[in-house]
Amino acid sequence: MTELLSLQGEPVAVRIYEPQTHRGDAILIHGFTGSKEDFDYIGPLLADRGYRVATFDNRGQYQSPHSDRDGAYTTISLGRDAVELAALLGMEKVNLLGHSFGGLVLQQAILHSPTTWGSLTMMCSGPEKNPIRTHIRKFEAELPALTMESYWDLHMAEGYASHARPELMRERWLASDKRSVLTHAHHLMNDGSYIDQIAPLGIPAHVLYGANDDAWPFEIQQKMARDLSAPITVIPAAGHCPNEDQPILTATAIADFWDSI
Repeated sequence: MTELLSLQGEPVAVRIYEPQTHRGDAILIHGFTGSKEDFDYIGPLLADRGYRVATFDNRGQYQSPHSDRDGAYTTISLGRDAVELAALLGMEKVNLLGHSFGGLVLQQAILHSPTTWGSLTMMCSGPEKNPIRTHIRKFEAELPALTMESYWDLHMAEGYASHARPELMRERWLASDKRSVLTHAHHLMNDGSYIDQIAPLGIPAHVLYGANDDAWPFEIQQKMARDLSAPITVIPAAGHCPNEDQPILTATAIADFWDSI
């Protein structure tokens, strides 16, 4: 069930998966143009392993209301949302996971409150701007002049036609704030890395990606793992969304890492 919780004084749509027996806590941060529903498949599996799992629509995305606050959609602000969510839910030593763009938000959450987090997992993400996802420039160049609906019809509908949940993909895109999408695109194409500040904190880290991931190059993700002294898990027969392509294998790998801490 989704509920609206107040973070930084504004409502954010949150979904929580409750375990029968509590082993630990986790917050999952979705990627570019995504939503909390990206974790529909692995959330219950992680709860089955004893973890209370919270995930939320990044502010201005899908069911999280739009904001007029300056800087509300930046990675700094979204990272603070994660920190406030952990505090609001009474979570301690939280296992934090960032998928794709969510990995940039994850870094800001850790820098804002290092003691909140018990571990970090970068899933199909990189430490900084994405050097190969040049199609994101299309959002920056063309979206300002179009409505969300016309951009979907022109550039996205065909690509999502074979998706397992095409109606959800369209619904959440149309509900999202264009300014949020453009801010996140800017971060993806311009952000620097904070791994050199995070690594000395000694927070246990994990790098996970699909064997067919086509986002950040594998060598970049592997270097990030070395910099974090993190194990790498490669999910077979999975692309940029192993949480959807191989949910059982992905949830097992994530929970096994959390169990090992």
